[in-house]
Amino acid sequence: MRNSFATTLTEIARNDPKVILLAGDIGFRIFDKFIEEFPDRFINCGIAEQNMVSVAAGMASAGRRPIVYTIIPFLIMRSFEQIRVDIGINQQGVVLVGVGGGLAYDKLGSTHHAYEDIALMRTIPSMKIFTPIDPEDVSNCFIQSYNLAKSDIPSYIRLSKGGEPNITRIKEVSSNIKFLKSSNITSNLFITHGSISSLVVDALEDNKYSNVSVISISELSKDSLLKLTNLLIENLQLLKQVSIVEETFPTGGLHEALSSILMKENVPLGIKHICLDHRYIFDINNRVSLLSKYGIEKSIIQEIALKK
Repeated sequence: MRNSFATTLTEIARNDPKVILLAGDIGFRIFDKFIEEFPDRFINCGIAEQNMVSVAAGMASAGRRPIVYTIIPFLIMRSFEQIRVDIGINQQGVVLVGVGGGLAYDKLGSTHHAYEDIALMRTIPSMKIFTPIDPEDVSNCFIQSYNLAKSDIPSYIRLSKGGEPNITRIKEVSSNIKFLKSSNITSNLFITHGSISSLVVDALEDNKYSNVSVISISELSKDSLLKLTNLLIENLQLLKQVSIVEETFPTGGLHEALSSILMKENVPLGIKHICLDHRYIFDINNRVSLLSKYGIEKSIIQEIALKK
């Protein structure tokens, strides 16, 4: 995902001299090409993330296109006041790109895990939130964010870390809503977002899960959520079970956002939630093992998929 972001960023920067990259003392190898071509448009802000966000907001107010990149806990949790005030309240078109969604930085511990970022970003009224499912989707999401910035609309892109596989799309409902298993909604539906999507698809690849459909959503903002809601309402009579799988805490994510819309529309549809336990993780282990231990286990997904 990081490499896809760096490649797309460099391509856009070639055609827009206003693009400036600010980084929090990370990412030098993946940005080698960008730095080689645009040395005066790369700023290493060091481990001063609050200042980096404020500088980016100032640049946006002066007509630049700032892209801010660093590890999620330091970008979102540490700098939340600056995001709220300098970007949100002042409506500045800054693109925030966070790396390490969920448990991507598995062995670095809770300080580097990102469980709460989506919940925080959803509280900023103007903030568009993108959670690409794979490297191919990163380019799609970043181009949308870049175009939003031209209209002074801020955005947040949540990346994983590296090595994520591209996922086969069965059908696209829109640029941000895709069928990953089956081309139509079935009675047993899974909805997911971000890099955890590959785990969901892998868990359900066997033919015995032929009654199951999987949809991914890459934008957790109003427009895409309403499109997804309408899709569910159109198929309400067919649906017997809907489950959301996301690499977040139970609060503040897609499950809460979608459930809230359905309640407002008086849609009688309960949604199961497969997510991380609501506690900090202190184990030192690989991501798959931590996911399994703390709430997102393939066998749980498979058990739900077999229910009639």
